[in-house]
Amino acid sequence: MHLFKKNHFICSINQFKLLNMKKLHLLFALLTFGLFISCSKDNNNGGDGGSSIQSITITATPTEVYTGDNIQFTVKGNNNADLSTSAVIYVNTTPLVTNFYTPTTAGTLSVYAVYQVSSTVSITSPTIQIPVAQGISFNKRVLIEDYTGTWCQYCPRVAYAISQVRLQTTNSVVVAIHRTSGSAIDPYNFSAASALETMIGLQGYPTGMLNRKTTWNYPENNYISQPVNLTTGTNPRIGLAMTNSVSGSTATVQVNVKFGKDFTGLKLVVYALEDNLVYNQTNSTSFYGGVNPIVNFDYDDVLRGFLTSSILGEDITGTTNLNGVYTKSFTYTIPAGTQASNLHFAAFVLDSTGKALNSRDASSTATQTFEVQ
Repeated sequence: MHLFKKNHFICSINQFKLLNMKKLHLLFALLTFGLFISCSKDNNNGGDGGSSIQSITITATPTEVYTGDNIQFTVKGNNNADLSTSAVIYVNTTPLVTNFYTPTTAGTLSVYAVYQVSSTVSITSPTIQIPVAQGISFNKRVLIEDYTGTWCQYCPRVAYAISQVRLQTTNSVVVAIHRTSGSAIDPYNFSAASALETMIGLQGYPTGMLNRKTTWNYPENNYISQPVNLTTGTNPRIGLAMTNSVSGSTATVQVNVKFGKDFTGLKLVVYALEDNLVYNQTNSTSFYGGVNPIVNFDYDDVLRGFLTSSILGEDITGTTNLNGVYTKSFTYTIPAGTQASNLHFAAFVLDSTGKALNSRDASSTATQTFEVQ
């Protein structure tokens, strides 16, 4: 009995020692694993932690810069982390509050960034040099193309909205594109506009398009600020001026386009528009007194023809670099019964996406100069 207790006691001690040895081994393994993980994290270049960034670089958009352009700087770490808002960017040794900068004079910008890794360690990027050319800015106009019809019961809404835009700015160029729909006939229907409707994916009438590619929000009379705002902000680098004349039944329209920077892929569109056309207008809106029809409604800016080779625009050929001027003359045969004094012409320049960069209109006998700002 005593021998059994003794042996049992010795066995318990051995088991205790073995258990403690296992615990020690387990503890050692856990410590080793933790150290490994810690080291792995220290050597990991993921994320944007300061200890993982060894160097930084800075780039600018656009790369071709003119006075008045808004430049955006991007700062990245060697681990590709975006540090644009956490690094301090210096332009000609002056720190910026944000990562944007607008040069006002021509010259060369020396730009670099400093990223603070810790309270005692910072990293400085290589300095980049950005040449700034003296660009030319022009007055900014918005092109409003109104897809409408005399038969269209809700079209007076857009006509009214356009009148409100004109009360707020003189910098709008309006084109009323009249269309028929089914059995509904419009005496001012412009059938060639079907190419435009396909381009914009027209869903119905009325539709207002701004600078050709932007839909005027519905209901347009509640969004007068949308086209008005497109006449403000950064001025375009494209300027237009027309020299027009009339001889007998022929109108001659000379369009001059001046480039305030280097361009590629531009197109020109020239419209013939007519004012003071009178016809009854169907009306199911509250505008214009809510009467239906609006008897002897006065239609202005009605599209009667396009002078360029395509209503979608013809290529502007030749050199389109800074300070260059493109000039082309067009003729328009004035239809019988149309008074030359009721005619005016609209010209606008499209970029490679079909967006109007700037526009202008002029009477049939106007001589214009460029609206340099």
